[in-house]
Order: sequence, then structure tokens, then C-alpha cells
Amino acid sequence: MAITCTVSRGFTYATGVDISAANLNQLGEPTVTVPDVTDTTVVLKSFAVTGLPSAGTAGKVVYCTNGDGGSPCLAVDNGSAWLRVNLGSAVSATDADEYLTAE
Repeated sequence: MAITCTVSRGFTYATGVDISAANLNQLGEPTVTVPDVTDTTVVLKSFAVTGLPSAGTAGKVVYCTNGDGGSPCLAVDNGSAWLRVNLGSAVSATDADEYLTAE
């Protein structure tokens, strides 16, 4: 996913000024503006169980096409193994499904 950022300096040269290594220091530290990414859709890398990369980097999350007994799920690397995160029911604007609760 590419994100375009804007970098701006706090100094502007007048027209006709030669740019040299010595006067580039006058530019100072740049200000980096990163756009809001809350409206960005995240697409996870997809793997079948047999194609999962080796575990060992805790925090990686992938989409596993057949990791829940042949059904899709998310998989999280805990540093030593891939752990399954089961996908629930389809999203719905209403609470039509019944849920089991432990008593």
C-alpha cells in the first residue's frame, strides 16, 4: 500500500541563488506530513497453510485461505508458531444471530 507524504522545508531561497552543500544546511529539518490513513483499506497477504512463511516474527498477521479446518481465517505469528483467529459470522447491521452464553 503506497502512502503519499508531503515533505516541506522551513526555508525558501530567493530566485537566482546557487544551491551548494554549504548553504543546504540553512534548509533545516524538514516537516513531514503524513495523510490520514483511517480511510485506507488494509489488504492482508494471503497464504494457504502449506505456503505460510516460517514463524518467528511476532505480530505478523496474514489471511490464511484454509487454516480453519479448510475454511479461511486470520493467522497471527506469535514468534514461534502461526495461531489461528477464527472468522465469525458475516457482518450485519442487525443483531439477527443468536449467541450462546456460558452460565
